[in-house]
Amino acid sequence: MKLRRLLRYYWLRLIRLQGDPRKLAWGMALGVFVGITPTVPFHMVTVLTLAPLLRVSVVTAYLGIWVMNPVTMVPLYLLAYEVGACLLLPEGRLLLPEVWTWRSALEVLWRGGLALQVGGVIIALPPAVASYFLTLWAVRRQRQRRRGGTACVQPLTPDAS
Repeated sequence: MKLRRLLRYYWLRLIRLQGDPRKLAWGMALGVFVGITPTVPFHMVTVLTLAPLLRVSVVTAYLGIWVMNPVTMVPLYLLAYEVGACLLLPEGRLLLPEVWTWRSALEVLWRGGLALQVGGVIIALPPAVASYFLTLWAVRRQRQRRRGGTACVQPLTPDAS
């Protein structure tokens, strides 16, 4: 199956999901946010725990975590570290010690990991917000088309679907 056809298939599955469009959109935003943060081994557990607690779509939250994949992981982690290092490491880059001890290794892990996490949260916010509005727009547009009306102007007010 060609990549374009596969992407279209999953896009159509997403916009045809049943439920409140806002809950679907919030689920996608949650999944994208968690998917971009540098917590790879815990993405699925985090989303499957938070989505029901926040009463958003578990399915779209799960789909959203797939923003992070082996292709996007390295550039996103590098960007996250750079953003976090700019904010948290005033001396610039994290310098590796000349002599490694347990204390120096833990300090490097702590400072580097903290920079990575803070940067990850910061770079995850814009895509999460964008995915909310894109998903909300797409789901509402699809439902409007299904009803046979025009989808050009759709307010962002709560709807009755």
